[in-house]
Amino acid sequence: MVRNAAVSAAAALALAGCREKAALLPVPQPQPATPSPQGGPLRSDVACAAPLDSAGAREKLREKKGELRIGALSGLKDADDDNLAFLRKLAAELKRRGAEVLVADGDLGDNPDEQETLLGALAETGLPVVAVAGNREVRSDLDAAEAELRKKGARIIDLSHTRIVELGDATLVGLPGAFERRQLHADGACLYTGKDIDALAAALERVAQPAVLVAAVPPRGQDAKALDVSEGQNLGDARLSALLRRAPFGIFGQVWEAGGRAIDGKGARVLPGIESEQLYLNPGAADHTPWPMADGSTASGQAALLTIRGRRASWETVRIAEPQSPPAPPVQTEEPR
Repeated sequence: MVRNAAVSAAAALALAGCREKAALLPVPQPQPATPSPQGGPLRSDVACAAPLDSAGAREKLREKKGELRIGALSGLKDADDDNLAFLRKLAAELKRRGAEVLVADGDLGDNPDEQETLLGALAETGLPVVAVAGNREVRSDLDAAEAELRKKGARIIDLSHTRIVELGDATLVGLPGAFERRQLHADGACLYTGKDIDALAAALERVAQPAVLVAAVPPRGQDAKALDVSEGQNLGDARLSALLRRAPFGIFGQVWEAGGRAIDGKGARVLPGIESEQLYLNPGAADHTPWPMADGSTASGQAALLTIRGRRASWETVRIAEPQSPPAPPVQTEEPR
């Protein structure tokens, strides 16, 4: 996660550390190219982000019906019995409210067994599950977990491989992974680069609109209303803003403190149930563990339902009511004789 990150200072130090030592011979040296924020290759590994024009990079799941409801979850995290039971209830509630596809946006478990169990809990609904790698999923581990689920009949679409998912009333377009190497929680986790963003921007010009950008990392916000606020800082990727001009809707994760909210293209809050021509959503962490929110409240597992009608969208928070303990019976006192 990007929690507790000191973005500007750390990035400057990281870039400084990439400079090579000067050559011993006094010959003119060309100026080094400015490294990307990731300090990595110009393009990410194709296992993390397949070329958008490659075979298998596009899949059609449904025809146009006039309305589309997407269940958005993120931060599945733990595969213990309590959390699994809660996730099953959350996914079932999304289906009950009309979701036709579930998007699992990052933090899908720390190993193949957890990932298979957590994604399997969503697949039990019978709905297609669109998975997005975040900053902790080792790509080969997640591939193995998804392969096991497909053997059991689950329909799992991974946005590292199937980059464009056609849903009739909207098109999902994926950008998996983290945007800075220091955000990665495991060797082999995915990292995207500026070239990946450029390729995605070009693809968004060609896909059927409206497009829904799905990324584990939110765009960089400007204030406390944004989708990337943690401890008073905006921690998202500023380069994603260019994609929002081509994708009117979006689902983002990773910054759980700013979950359970949506904004429009100008950064203004979009309240639940209100239709908007631009709507970008952070559903929050689905994990049942209580999580401190940026507004001072606490959330114990949540998801969101994104509804798209034509060129407008609305959203609603989905939570599971905790069972209330019955009141204690009154203390019986013996009446004096």
